[in-house]
Amino acid sequence: MLLNKYSSKLTQDKSFGTAQAMLYATGLVEDDMNRAQVGIVSMWYDGNPCNMHLGRLADYVQQTMRETVKEKGLVGLRFNTIGVSDAISMGSSGMSYSLPSRDLIADSIESVMGAHWYDGLITVPGCDKNMPGSVIAMARLNRPALMIYGGTIAAGHTTLGPCTKTIDIERTFEVYAQYIKGEISDEDRQDVVRHACPGEVNRLKISN
Repeated sequence: MLLNKYSSKLTQDKSFGTAQAMLYATGLVEDDMNRAQVGIVSMWYDGNPCNMHLGRLADYVQQTMRETVKEKGLVGLRFNTIGVSDAISMGSSGMSYSLPSRDLIADSIESVMGAHWYDGLITVPGCDKNMPGSVIAMARLNRPALMIYGGTIAAGHTTLGPCTKTIDIERTFEVYAQYIKGEISDEDRQDVVRHACPGEVNRLKISN
């Protein structure tokens, strides 16, 4: 089976000169028109530490493809889709958007892949609904696909008391219950909230 089974519809057929002109305008060259096109989709956005590094990770995936597998007949093309943070929306009306976001993610991936006739898919998710959304799209498309998980949030550490304790985002729920029961002070609660999630810088380091 040809690697460019799908993309050749646009890159080889002389009746699709407009599509070819658009692809040349993105920086592709004539040799690229004979290569399979792989969509690289990340769920990047700034508002969530689980997702804010995914754009850079997708860049790294694309660069790696350029340097290591181009001779295999592949060219990587990045695009983006949405993400919804469960941890941020939890306990508010924003939670109603979390579960449906799986289908929005799957729909958007399927739309780009189908509209542009990409031959393969690499997804770069990093949060609860990103991953099932990616897998749903893969199942619908039934094309070669790979999911690269962006990683789990690193543990944080408290700063109050005789010794620091390792904590994670789940601890923020527990300390609120302790606070409203009068078991801990607001200073202790704030310390956990402030340090439970150290951020994406501590989660992923991509060397240039």
